[in-house]
Amino acid sequence: MVVDDDLPTLEVMELLLKKINREPLLVHNGWDALRLLKKEKPALIILDVMMSPIDGWQFLEELKRNEELKDIPVLLFTAKHVWPEEYSRYANDIVGVLEKPISLAELKTALERVLPRDASSGTDDDNARYTPQIRSK
Repeated sequence: MVVDDDLPTLEVMELLLKKINREPLLVHNGWDALRLLKKEKPALIILDVMMSPIDGWQFLEELKRNEELKDIPVLLFTAKHVWPEEYSRYANDIVGVLEKPISLAELKTALERVLPRDASSGTDDDNARYTPQIRSK
């Protein structure tokens, strides 16, 4: 699931994800995504931070309060730099951070690190995490 309030960004993400054989579920705001999660449980949520009517941090807090949804991995996807203080506050709730703009290779690498591997891949490292580069203020 990709949650972003910028429609051109959603369109680009759809194209990129389809190029790497993923079937994205696109949602243009946090409230709609939370409602849709009652019906659909994606393998991963790629979440924009700066959105309205609720931002990514508020979405994440709502998601983590729900026992049925709190284990869905969340990968932040943002044009806003995530500072160490922000990251550390949510480090247990997110699997990584991707900064916009993103290349197809970066997206593919992040997804390979976060999503469970195929049995044919020869690895059982299902708990790999994408660790972002965090800059100090």
